[in-house]
Formats: sequence, C-alpha cells, structure tokens
Amino acid sequence: MMTEFQLYPRLSPDIADAIRIELIRSERVYEFKPEKLEEALYAADSFPATGGRRTNANDLLDLRDECLKAVAFSGASSSLTTSKFDLQLGRVLYKRSIGSTGEFGNARFWDFLTLILLPDIASARFPGTTSNLGARFTGGNRRHVLQRLWRRWKVFGEEVVEGGRLTEDDYVALLERRLTSERPAVAAKAAAAILESKRSGTRRREYARVLMRQLVQISGIVEIGDDEPEHLDALMRHVRGSVELMFQSA
Repeated sequence: MMTEFQLYPRLSPDIADAIRIELIRSERVYEFKPEKLEEALYAADSFPATGGRRTNANDLLDLRDECLKAVAFSGASSSLTTSKFDLQLGRVLYKRSIGSTGEFGNARFWDFLTLILLPDIASARFPGTTSNLGARFTGGNRRHVLQRLWRRWKVFGEEVVEGGRLTEDDYVALLERRLTSERPAVAAKAAAAILESKRSGTRRREYARVLMRQLVQISGIVEIGDDEPEHLDALMRHVRGSVELMFQSA
C-alpha cells in the first residue's frame, strides 16, 4: 500500500517579509504565537493545488515539540553548544523530510517553518546582534538558519554528519556552491579531500577555498556528475594534485 504524499504549508512572500523585518528589529528571541500559526496555516495560498495529505496543526505542533526537545529549549534559550544544537535540530528536520524532500526544497516552506512555527528557536540561534540576519531568515538562502542544517544531512548523509569531522567552515565551503550542494557524490569527494589534507584552522579554510575554486573552474570545461564514479575519482585526483602543487609553490 502506497503512503499518501504529505504536503507542508508555505508562507506568502508579503507576510514573510513583514515578520522577517519585525523579527530582525526585535533584537531578542522572537516569541512563537499560536494564533499566527492558525492564521498562516489556513491562508488561501498556504498549500499548492496538488494531490497529497495536507499537514494539519497537530502535525506541525508535534514537529515543534520534537524540535524543542531536541535542542533542550527552555526559557527562550538552549542549554546546548551551537554545534550540538545544529546537529540535533538538523537530524529532526532531515528525518521529517524523508518522503517529502520536494516539500523541504521549497523556499516558502522554510519561511513558514522559521517565521511561524519555530521563530523562537531560529532567533535564539542567530540573535538580533548577529550580522546577515536577512539571509539567515530568508527561505532558499544558503545561509538560512534551518535549511542549511537540513541540507547537510541531505547531501552528506547520517554517517558523515554524525561523525562530526566536518567543521562549520567546511560545510560553508562545500554547500555554498551548486556543484556540490546538488551533487552528493561530488560533495563527498570534496569533503574527503579536505579531511585527508590533515590541515586545520586557517590553513584548512584556505585549502577548502582553493579546492572549491578549482572544482568550479574545471566544471566549466568538463562535465562533473554523480553517475560515473571512475571519471569522478580521476577528476578529483587531478584537482587535488593541482591544489597541493599550488600550496607547495606558495
């Protein structure tokens, strides 16, 4: 028996813009408001006109409770370190997305999740004093407070993310480019190159930056995909060799 596809709500751009401005200007943890959830969920444009089971208020409140518990959120703050916070929250979001990946790829869904369902969690992670808040709270942006966590799990999988060997800087370098954010096999090879370089700190960030620059440049000349492992291996050996030569001659 097939499981019915689950639809998740979207937030209209006008409402998202208004709440986003209010959240950023508040410079404090933005309170979750049940009445806003009710209003946004039952708006005329909250779901696409396609088949599937619409997520209801109880489903969403269950997701909210799961997220609150995952990050030990109480009294407008979390007792976890930021790395643990990101790991735990990303896990919940990824597991919820299984079977509904297309829904989680929609920018307006992330606006709903961040600005309506989890505004307190999101604003506690990046408070009003943090720079680039517009990007952090805009669905579809690669720096989005929640979507970036989900994407880590989607691209790299449980073993890599749970392993904890990739740093925040590594994730930024690897997932800010479509070449790696949309091609898991390419992303995995690039991650392996960074880890196997044995570099740390500033030297590791510079290595990752140069590696990604070389990959992007060569992708304009040679097709780089996930479906030819031997070709990808040969290509990565070439790129890694080029990068190492650059560092040796620097």
